[in-house]
Amino acid sequence: MKIEHCEFPDDLLYDLDQWTWGKLSDDILRLGVTSLISWSFGTLTTVIFKKEGTSVTKGDVIGSLEGSRHFNVIKSPVSGTLIAVNSRLASEPELLNKDPYGNGWVADIKISDNAEVSHLAKLPGASEAIAHQLRERHIRCFAAYPDLELFDIGVECAAVLVKLNEMVTNSPNGTVIHVVSDDPKAEGEMEKWAEITGNRIRDSRRETSFYHFLVEKK
Repeated sequence: MKIEHCEFPDDLLYDLDQWTWGKLSDDILRLGVTSLISWSFGTLTTVIFKKEGTSVTKGDVIGSLEGSRHFNVIKSPVSGTLIAVNSRLASEPELLNKDPYGNGWVADIKISDNAEVSHLAKLPGASEAIAHQLRERHIRCFAAYPDLELFDIGVECAAVLVKLNEMVTNSPNGTVIHVVSDDPKAEGEMEKWAEITGNRIRDSRRETSFYHFLVEKK
C-alpha cells in the first residue's frame, strides 16, 4: 500500500524501530530495508554483512549500510542463524534504493524462537505509525528512485529543459531524472516536452511552490 507516497507492501511484517521489513516462510524470515531507509539515506554505496552461519540474538547487528547522506547498522528482529545474505548488494548496493522489497532483500534468518515474530507490525494497523515517521523525517518518495537530479530554482522552465535535454542525451535508456522547478509554467512545459521528445513522466507533484517531475528516458 502507499503511505505518504511511499511503498509499503501489505503482505510484509515491519520492525518500526529499525525501519526493516520481514517476510516469514515457515521458520525462515527474509529481511530487508523499507522505503524509510531507501529514500532517506540517499544513494546506497556500501553494504557489509556478517558471515553466513552466524548465530544472532534479537537486536544483534548483522550488517551495515552507507549512503550518500547517512550510515546505519542493520539489526536482526529475531534470534536465530544467519543462513543467507544477498551477495548482489556488494556490487549493486543501489538495489536497496531501486528495489528494496524485491531484488534488494538483505538476509535470511532461520528463527530459533517463533514467538519473537509477534512484535513485528502488520498493515494496515501500522500505517499511521509509519506515516508519522515519514512526516517527522520529511521523507519524500516517488514512483522510482532517480539516477540523476536537476534542481533549477528561480529560472524559467525553458532554461531547465535545455539542461534536461543535455542530461537525457548523455544518458542510457531507462535513466530516471528528478527535476525540480519553481516556474508556475512548469507543468505545461514538461507535458509538452514529454510529448515532443517521447520520454515519459513517471511521476509529478507540487509541494508548496515547487514542482517535482520524475522523467524516464525512453
